[in-house]
Amino acid sequence: MPEPITTLSTLVIEKLSGGITAIGINVPGHSQNVMNQDFMEELKQVLTFLQQNPPRGLLVESLRDDSFLAGADIGQIDTVWSLPSARVKELCDNGRSLLDMFAASPWPSVAVIDGVCVGGGLELALACDLRVATENPKTILGMPEVKLGLLPGWGGTVRLPRLIGTGPAIELIASGDVITGSQAKTLGLVDAYVPVHSARESACAFIEQTIATEDYCKRRAELQLPQVLDKPESDFLLATTGAVIVSRTKGNYPAPMVAFDTIMQSATKSMKEAAALESKAFADLSQTSVAKQLVRVYRLGERNRRDCGLGESAQLTSNESVHVNEVQKPSIVGAGIMGAGITARHVRSGFITKLVDIDARTLEQSIPAILEEAAWDRYHQKTNQERVNELTGRLMSSTQLSSIADTEIVIESVIERTDLKRQVLADIEATVSPSTIICTNTSTNPIATLADVFSDPTRFCGMHFFNPVRQMSLVEVICGPDTSDSTVASVVLHAKRLKKVPVVVQDSPGFLVNRVLTPYLHESVELLREGVDPSRIDKVSRRFGMPLGPLELYDMVGLDTAFYAGLVMANAIGDRIEASPVIPALVKAGWLGRKTGTGFYSYKSTGHDAKIESINEKLGDLIDPYRLAEQQMTDEQICDRLFLPMLLEALLVLDEGIVRDGCDVDLAVIHALGFPAFRGGVLAWGDSLGAAEVVHRLDQFSYLGPRMTPPARLLAHAESGCPFALVEERGILLPKTT
Repeated sequence: MPEPITTLSTLVIEKLSGGITAIGINVPGHSQNVMNQDFMEELKQVLTFLQQNPPRGLLVESLRDDSFLAGADIGQIDTVWSLPSARVKELCDNGRSLLDMFAASPWPSVAVIDGVCVGGGLELALACDLRVATENPKTILGMPEVKLGLLPGWGGTVRLPRLIGTGPAIELIASGDVITGSQAKTLGLVDAYVPVHSARESACAFIEQTIATEDYCKRRAELQLPQVLDKPESDFLLATTGAVIVSRTKGNYPAPMVAFDTIMQSATKSMKEAAALESKAFADLSQTSVAKQLVRVYRLGERNRRDCGLGESAQLTSNESVHVNEVQKPSIVGAGIMGAGITARHVRSGFITKLVDIDARTLEQSIPAILEEAAWDRYHQKTNQERVNELTGRLMSSTQLSSIADTEIVIESVIERTDLKRQVLADIEATVSPSTIICTNTSTNPIATLADVFSDPTRFCGMHFFNPVRQMSLVEVICGPDTSDSTVASVVLHAKRLKKVPVVVQDSPGFLVNRVLTPYLHESVELLREGVDPSRIDKVSRRFGMPLGPLELYDMVGLDTAFYAGLVMANAIGDRIEASPVIPALVKAGWLGRKTGTGFYSYKSTGHDAKIESINEKLGDLIDPYRLAEQQMTDEQICDRLFLPMLLEALLVLDEGIVRDGCDVDLAVIHALGFPAFRGGVLAWGDSLGAAEVVHRLDQFSYLGPRMTPPARLLAHAESGCPFALVEERGILLPKTT
């Protein structure tokens, strides 16, 4: 077969034995193969040529390690927002028509899926007759479009239900989750699950087999047929899967329910009719603000993934370079709740990890929980006991600090007592080598106060994990006064290897997250003092999109912990926000929240997972001595009272240079506080209102004093009309790793 095209940049055509042709995907300029404009145009060229010069069979594979095809280029998605709905539908139809060329060809096709296969990449694989997934641990399949506020637009909602069934297809598409190759084989999404080295051979064997039996023709005909979905089955899916989707999204994320409705309506339609429904649904979702914000949040994440943590803040001459230590030997000191969680994260991420605690009993008791946590199976929502046995060899423990002498990074995580931390950190420095990076996991201790025990403070910084470590993805990397760029970049890289989202912040009371959180929590108590019912305060917050209301959050964190954090925060915001007397009164009464079974609410039991039984019936009596003048407020005013102070604090954080830019603020509040992603973060939410509107809303609360006074930055934005936070590429230094 003659070579069809000599100028391909994203595809490589190879003629195999037996008349089989292979299309190899290798899209340059991206970390993974993506379906950009060049790829789509070249794929059409190649398929058109093959129609004129038909092979016996077609094999589609990736020439890049760990990436089959990762869907549409996010840059192309950004162009959709300004297009009219009719044009968006046309783009969906065009993309789907291109992939239809696989199913309409006279030859059978097989997709060899090795690595990431998501979004449009999976839609391409579905358009092939057969699919072979490899045993590569990095092979994952899924349709994550709902996480961008969209749904599959190139045939995913049409082909997937016909292949694996309506219920499983809804779950995969509406959740946006990815599955492994093994799970895909169980679902019937792929036809074989094979070792990487034999994938091409298996695919060619499938082609020969399906040609001999003409099975691919039968499969195509069957997949064209509408599904049989009787009323009882339809009602069952609505009552179960539909109800779960509503519960998950709480009406704030339209895409999962639109996907559910589209698949249900399409089930009994022809493929052409189903495709039209899909295009319309995609176009409708593309017009929503939720989709725009979720794509923005995705871009924030991608920006963070590429950022080494220095950016324009690095003071480097042209002759200097930052050497980043890609550590292989981590150690954690302290086997309490946070230390255990951090250890589990390391073990789960593949590190042989040392855990040290001077209390042998604490150490012994922590190990089973660490291994169970490390072996948690997210897909099945339980610990994988076989995995526990596999991971046991990665965890080493000791009561002797000398056991970590050869470590490359130490994360100290003892209790939040400054004197104890200083002593432990000094002992660590005396034990480890001069090149070892030393971090402290702290939410309250100033890094500068801890750093002065070091003879070499350049290798020391904060590494603040959030509780529970498994669920909370943010890590604050906190620079001390002498922390070197190499230390920062090394710790940022290490956090990413733990599958965390690191944000670099400067040393300041509360750092970033707790600094922005404090005014929100404080305002909820002030509303309580003004006579607003606690359940109403929390309900307004949850309706805004927060996972917990502020008073529920107080109870979960612990009122004693909140009290201590409040003392620390007084150093940063005491001139604007007067400390509430209510929190100390609750602590004095022994009402510490879930841990004691009573706080703002009464609980059915004690502990982190305790369920609310009712409002604490004695709460009113405790608050009475501290009552403020009662205010009549709408839910909208309560919402503004809670969230506008967060926005103001975020602007002050930017003024003080605690973070490099507003994008880090938005990323942090989403990943650490559960600030609703559909609002884009606290600064993006402010942008959705507009700075002038924020100033206007603050006017009604001027009687509350300095905490509701617009800062200079806000007034400047109101005058200029400029947004608070744009997703722009900052100067990113690419360091050398060692």
